[in-house]
Amino acid sequence: MNHFLMNPLSDAGTRARYLRVGLAYGVIWLITWYSARLLGQLGGASLWFLPGGLRFAVIFLLGWPGVVLELVTVWAVSAVDFFGSGKTFALLSSAQMVWLNLQWLAPVAGYALVLLPLRSWLQTSWNFKRPLHTSLFLASALACAALAALAGAFGLSRIGAIDVTQVTSIWASWLVGDFVGIVTLAPVLLVLVGPRLTRYLKGTALADVQPNKPLTVRYAAPTVLIAVASLLLVFALPTALKLTADLPFFTLLLLLPLAGLALRYGLRSALLAVVLLDSGLVLLIAAEGQADMALRFQLVMVAIAGMGLWLGGVVDARHDALQRYRDFSYASNDLLWEADAQGRLSRISGRLAKHIALPVGRHWHIVLAGGEPAQLAAIESHWLEQRPFRHLEVAVPFAGRVTRWVALNGQPVWNEAGEWIGYRGTAVDVSKPRRARALLRSYNQLLQDQVAARTHELENSQRHLQVILAAAPVGMMELDAQGRCCYINDTASTLTGYSVRQAQGRPLLDFVHPDDRRQVQEVWRAQSLGDSVQRVEFRLAQTQRWCALSWIHLNQADAAMRGSVLVLTDATARRQHEAQLWALAHHDTLTNLPNSSLFKDRCAQAINLAKRSSTGAAVFWVDLDGFKAVNDTLGHAAGDQLLVQVAQRLRSRARDSDTVARMGGDEFALVMSGIGDVTQADKLAAEIVASLAQPFDLKEGPGRVTASVGVALYPWDAQTVDALIRCADLAMYSAKRGGKNKEQNWRSSGLAPLD
Repeated sequence: MNHFLMNPLSDAGTRARYLRVGLAYGVIWLITWYSARLLGQLGGASLWFLPGGLRFAVIFLLGWPGVVLELVTVWAVSAVDFFGSGKTFALLSSAQMVWLNLQWLAPVAGYALVLLPLRSWLQTSWNFKRPLHTSLFLASALACAALAALAGAFGLSRIGAIDVTQVTSIWASWLVGDFVGIVTLAPVLLVLVGPRLTRYLKGTALADVQPNKPLTVRYAAPTVLIAVASLLLVFALPTALKLTADLPFFTLLLLLPLAGLALRYGLRSALLAVVLLDSGLVLLIAAEGQADMALRFQLVMVAIAGMGLWLGGVVDARHDALQRYRDFSYASNDLLWEADAQGRLSRISGRLAKHIALPVGRHWHIVLAGGEPAQLAAIESHWLEQRPFRHLEVAVPFAGRVTRWVALNGQPVWNEAGEWIGYRGTAVDVSKPRRARALLRSYNQLLQDQVAARTHELENSQRHLQVILAAAPVGMMELDAQGRCCYINDTASTLTGYSVRQAQGRPLLDFVHPDDRRQVQEVWRAQSLGDSVQRVEFRLAQTQRWCALSWIHLNQADAAMRGSVLVLTDATARRQHEAQLWALAHHDTLTNLPNSSLFKDRCAQAINLAKRSSTGAAVFWVDLDGFKAVNDTLGHAAGDQLLVQVAQRLRSRARDSDTVARMGGDEFALVMSGIGDVTQADKLAAEIVASLAQPFDLKEGPGRVTASVGVALYPWDAQTVDALIRCADLAMYSAKRGGKNKEQNWRSSGLAPLD
């Protein structure tokens, strides 16, 4: 659907245009509604409900703004009619008034329920040239009419306007009236008014846009005259024959002029004729007093609307297909020709037609006399056997004694009786390509000589290049168009562990370690069409060394020049150095435990795992009690030994999936995943306290410390890494204040919650 109509009220100018459209719509709605009532008072039958067609069109064209506009219009008109009929304001607070409002507005909701989803699904306007769209329109019109009739009949029964036994008949009458109004009026509004309304609401001047197939006066005038004349004739004929009882049968004759208008002028004329014919039927039936045969006339009106819609759409679709064919023919061919069974040209058209020297009526032998004998013989053979021919190049005389070469295509044609009546075909001017081919042939020998000389130079250059590549300090490989090794130098052979003979014919992935093949394959495929230098690192399968690979694809037109050139360098030493630097940056040098930076990253991983598995995670914050005394009495070396043994005891209490870290000084931390409740966490913390209370065997003598452990659990105590660590730290301090050498979880610490 048009993006503008889905976001309409975006500025003051747009809102002003919507307001003007709303006022105009209200006036039109009021006119159609009161005209129907007036017609009923004059003795006419209620054959249709034209506001239903207005409602259908405005909701589909405008979406939700159209629903609001329709609700406001219906409520305003109904309220004016209600109070104008002598009702008092005292009824506003009654239950009957509630049902009356629902009876007014519920039919609009029924239309919206059908049209808004359909509008969103179509994402475009109605195209009645497509049978599917026509079927959808008729089905949605029937659904809207059925829902509106159901809501209206139910509302009338609730307010006591009709008896319950009348609901079915009222519903059927309402459905048919709404359906006739929709299929008569809505297509005209959607096809003729819809595009102009959209451009107006967007602020586009109508003069700035060329409308698609406008219904000009040339089409409108005959449509109006024929429709009026047909109505007068159809109603006068039974009167003259005194067959007024068979009037519904005679009105079916209106389908004939409708079909003629559709075939002659297309969809727009047919839709205009439908409105005129159905309107004339309503007026003339009222004048004739044929209200007792309302249902028969409604069926005739539906038949008129359906035929106009279907036949007009089919005719427009056929016209479009023919126009596309003409456009494609003229765009792709220089000449269109036809010849009869005797070989005489009967018709010539196209860009080159006015330049043909020979007139229509001459035999093709004469026209093509200057062609090559082989091509003329081929045309003769196909002609006699009545077979199609394609791309036969022949010489054709043009004005000014100029001969042009054309590629001739022909298709035999048979009439409805199965008799061969000649040929029909196309021709494309190939004079320039033929001259180009002749010029190319003249250069052929010169190019052959130049290629021979260049080949000798390239052979010398290739031998020189092979010497350079063999002595290069980096590995060099070349892959063919199928991705297999066709060259490898000695350096690359040593690096990969494959000899030159073993490497020949192997795909690239054979050189890659199995664990890295998927990554290399993904990178290689992603850059398969690029012509810039690419890079990736991986381990080699044979030597287990790290390799930095740079390559460039040779996407040449010549298949022999396609492939890839690869440069391999040993990246093992650099990788090892980077790993050492990373370990130094993320581990404590004394205990070789992760430091605080790596610990926070592991906490984040534990929280993510807990989220995915719907379990918990726990952070244990450990602070040593009495560590300063060990340093003061036994020395700092003994203190370092004690810290190392503390790290070992903590690691012995942890699983492989857990992380033990030194946070600085005599503070340690653990993060454990899969912790389901506080009881489990308290038990683990108590084990840590008991383990660290045991004496430490130091070179300087036994050392004794205790530990205060704070525990915080995810997701119960905190939701983020920093908050979880903060809770554990505060719980640890609570343990220290409570006498040290104990554990304390955050939940039972009595501390205030974190903000």
